[in-house]
Amino acid sequence: MWAKFKQSKVWEIHETDSKQNKIFSKILKYIVFLICLSLIIFFWKNLIHGGHVLLGSLWKSTVKTVSSNLWQEMRRDEFGNVNIMLVWIWWDDHHWWYLADSMIATSRNPELWAVTMISIPRDLYVNSSWYLWRINGLFARGYSRGWNNIWSGAENLIAKVEEILWLEIPYYLVADFQWFKEIVDTLWWIDIYIENTIHDITYPDDNLWYQTFHISAWQQTLDWDTALKYVRSRHTTSDFARSQRQQNVIKAVIDTALQRKNITNVWKLKEMYSTYTRMVYTNISSKEMVGMFRYIYDFKHIFSFWLNTYCTYSSYKLTDAGCFLYNGNREAFGGQAVMVPNGAKSNNISFYDYIQRFTFFVTHNNWYLVENPRILIKNAIDKNFASQHRLSPTGRANKIAVKLKKYWFNLAWIENHSWTIEQTKVVTYWDQNYSKTIDTLQYFFPVNVVEKWENQFITWEELNYDMELIIWNDFISYTANTPFSYER
Repeated sequence: MWAKFKQSKVWEIHETDSKQNKIFSKILKYIVFLICLSLIIFFWKNLIHGGHVLLGSLWKSTVKTVSSNLWQEMRRDEFGNVNIMLVWIWWDDHHWWYLADSMIATSRNPELWAVTMISIPRDLYVNSSWYLWRINGLFARGYSRGWNNIWSGAENLIAKVEEILWLEIPYYLVADFQWFKEIVDTLWWIDIYIENTIHDITYPDDNLWYQTFHISAWQQTLDWDTALKYVRSRHTTSDFARSQRQQNVIKAVIDTALQRKNITNVWKLKEMYSTYTRMVYTNISSKEMVGMFRYIYDFKHIFSFWLNTYCTYSSYKLTDAGCFLYNGNREAFGGQAVMVPNGAKSNNISFYDYIQRFTFFVTHNNWYLVENPRILIKNAIDKNFASQHRLSPTGRANKIAVKLKKYWFNLAWIENHSWTIEQTKVVTYWDQNYSKTIDTLQYFFPVNVVEKWENQFITWEELNYDMELIIWNDFISYTANTPFSYER
């Protein structure tokens, strides 16, 4: 290579016997060499990157082209959503055989390119014509009553979930936890952020005894064994926290599987397909499955929810989205720890009105989840006006905040308003448009006025919220004349 360089114009230098020219010539050689080496590295790096980008782009185009010719549209509900029930169980070589360890209803909104996941807790107490116990046993009962058929267990479970959520679910996907282990093993690892440290000294081992499982809160890279323990551990947290972890891991698996290095790896694709066909049972046809891949690169939003008991009307800060359950009295349920829906009574254990209302908003009316403005709630109710109606003006903002947090509205904080207004209103700032959020708020209470406010001296970062909801006297009149519940 150096010989070629010397023949080029760069090296057309008259060599003299002077020491200065020799030194200059040597320095120039090194400079040219470094420049050439840098250019080679730069172009090689970008060539590799560009090749991967091109290959990834070609893969996406191929997936969309093939699916466009072989696809079949999946069945949609009356709102246009595609709904699937995900069920994770253990096969009969495990001592908890065929109990549904994880149940997640998923709903795809094609208009928003969004998927909503709702986890059903295993200890939810349910009632059917021939079964009165926890919901996680419905799959096993249906499986045994249907002559050991997976579809019988899945349909038995789905029938109850449809009743609870008021969601039409025509599809199911039943997988063994062994499949989860193998799919993560095929990917080699998954990257995920661990929100809370877990130290579980009672994690079950393979000998019907216990082992210690520990993982620290931080960005982590998990192999299949650690990932499985992370999604199954619950003795030091709760079933709700475990549902949250399971959904986070599902998202991490999807993100990892769709990485360019994996979708362009023929060996990994073959292994993932082989694992899927061996350990996943579904009534989704092959053409419908291909049709799903038409949208796999277009999803922009994944919303995660889990029905839970984490709420209190004393503080909105202690309330979680999806809090529409409460812990049942153990004495009334044979000493067992179970959960029942808010509003349910002993003579009506299947009261799902509040849960169904929640499901409607987060699956079929979820534009406000996409907009996601930070809301400041202010109480401007006049004390004299409230006393005339024999109602207390205090605590209204907190109760409203609790209700909105149940539906995953993004609350900044609450406070009292310092001056008099004339109507309950919403105030937005600068050129922000949260029309879908405002429309959704009107399902809960009157919002008669919408104002826009601009202040060149205050920045968005300094404000720390995007919208004000200011409650005035007409809210008292509304609640007095219209049935209103803070529970649903």
